[in-house]
Amino acid sequence: MLDIGKIRHFYFNPPPDDPERLPSREELYAREERRAVERCLSSGGDPREKALGEHGSLVGGPGKPPRRFTWDPEFAPRSRTPLPLTWFDNPRARSRVSNPDRDEVRVFFAHLAGSHLAGMPNRPTGAALARTFRSPRFTPAERDRVWHVFACMPLSDLPRLLSRGGLSLYEVARAIHLSRTLRPHVIAWLNNFGVRPEGPRPGT
Repeated sequence: MLDIGKIRHFYFNPPPDDPERLPSREELYAREERRAVERCLSSGGDPREKALGEHGSLVGGPGKPPRRFTWDPEFAPRSRTPLPLTWFDNPRARSRVSNPDRDEVRVFFAHLAGSHLAGMPNRPTGAALARTFRSPRFTPAERDRVWHVFACMPLSDLPRLLSRGGLSLYEVARAIHLSRTLRPHVIAWLNNFGVRPEGPRPGT
C-alpha cells in the first residue's frame, strides 16, 4: 500500500542521490512525478492542464484532478540504478545455485544470442557469449552484446542465467554493471538480492 503522504513529502523534499540506498516505492513515485512536470514544462506544456505535480491529487491532495499514469512509476526509465557491485560480493552471491553441464550452458547462451543478437555482426556462439558473461572486463563490442541481451530478454530468463547458464549472482551483477544496463525491471530483479557490505559506510 502506497503512503500518499510520503509521496507528497518526497515530491517537495527529494532525498539526496545515494547509490548505497534502495529508494522506497514512494520515492520512485515522487521522482517520476517531478520528471513528468519537468518534461511537460520543457515541451511547452502546462502541468495544470495535465494534472501534474501539485495540480493533481497525488501531490496536491483531495479536490484536485486524479493523476493517471500510463506506466508504472516503479519501472519507469531511469527509475532505478543497480546497487554497487560490492553488495553482491559475498560468499552466497558468489556461489552457484546450479552446475549445469557444458552443453546445457552452451545451448542456453546460444538461445540468448539467437533470440536477442540476430542481425548483429559477428554474433557470438553460445560458448563465446557464456565466456563474455563470466569475464571481468568487456570490450566495447562485448558490452554492446550483453547490453542488448539484457535489454531484450524476457524477465523469465533472468533466473535462468543462474539455473541454466551456471552463473553466480555476482557474475550477473558484474555483467549488468559492465554493460551499463539500466532496464528498470532487470535492475529491480537484481537489487532484490543485494546485501549491504558489513563495516562503516564511506564518509562515516
